Amino acid sequence: MKKTRLYLLAGIVAIACSKKEDDVQLPEKLYQPGVLVVNEGPFGTGTGTLDFYDPQSKQVEYDIYQKVNNLPIGNIFQSAYFDLSYGYLVANNSGAVRIVDANNMKLFRSLEDMASPRYAMRTGSSTVAFSDWASGKVFFYQTQIFEKVGEVLSGSGPEKMYFHSQSNKLYVLNSGGFSTDSTVSVINANTYQLVKKIQVPYNPNSYALDKNGKLWVLCGGRKDWTNPANSTPGALVRIDLNTDEVEAVLNFDNPDQFPSNLCINKEKDVLYFVDDKYFGGVYRMSITSATLPTTPVIERTAYALDIDPIRGDLYLGDAGNFNQIGKIIRYAVPSLTPVDSFTAGVIPGNFFFR
Repeated sequence: MKKTRLYLLAGIVAIACSKKEDDVQLPEKLYQPGVLVVNEGPFGTGTGTLDFYDPQSKQVEYDIYQKVNNLPIGNIFQSAYFDLSYGYLVANNSGAVRIVDANNMKLFRSLEDMASPRYAMRTGSSTVAFSDWASGKVFFYQTQIFEKVGEVLSGSGPEKMYFHSQSNKLYVLNSGGFSTDSTVSVINANTYQLVKKIQVPYNPNSYALDKNGKLWVLCGGRKDWTNPANSTPGALVRIDLNTDEVEAVLNFDNPDQFPSNLCINKEKDVLYFVDDKYFGGVYRMSITSATLPTTPVIERTAYALDIDPIRGDLYLGDAGNFNQIGKIIRYAVPSLTPVDSFTAGVIPGNFFFR
């Protein structure tokens, strides 16, 4: 009996040792905590890419969606949004939203029933909203089965959205798309009904929520290419979310510029933005200031600009010539001392922090 047991044990050991290294299951790569860089990709051709940056190790992993799924995201890769369960990778020109596992980036399913989706926003425990340029609508999907449960006509070129959980209201910036708009739509996220349109200056494009619960909205202004004398400069406005009324307007002077990329520091009391998305510099101002700043704090073009709300650093995306790889620069806040820099994909246009 003892000899038989010895032979049996030896056989088990031999089988175990004969297993190939390829059979060993390595832990899955988890893409958090860190910074996701959304690279739009070349316009009209090719695909956008998603990069992952670890602020602690300063290491970058490129094109992680392609690496995990062996599939392209699509053209143009406009934005990325993540909740605890899913990530929503929105490819505008492809009319597609790639829904991935929030941890390992594995593709769960694709939504391809919108013409030109732009941004995603979770609007409760079981719904997610998508803004769509071509239709001017916001579409709501149930997140368990990802079927459409509602849609609301918002305005021209609906883009970024803010969900106010206390009131169940979704605020949608109607950026103008290929025309103009001057409204922020307020939508009841329970009934999928338009509650109100807040009138703001032309073409709102970005927002920030301050420590007092005020919603700041940056408007790019209106460009009249046939008669530049009729162009309207951009403006920065503050909205009271209790009344849904504009309570302050700060106007820019130069109608040739396009202010954009509004964001706020970790403490939510200092705003950052660029005076011109394609040619300008980075400015900052206190939320208590009654005037716009006149001197840039970073004299460098920022096609993308955002602040990590978890760790507090500022990230600037430089698209270069819009054909070759871009560059990301990470700055400490408030000193704005460069901490790190790294290359990105073609046209880094957005970030998501987790």
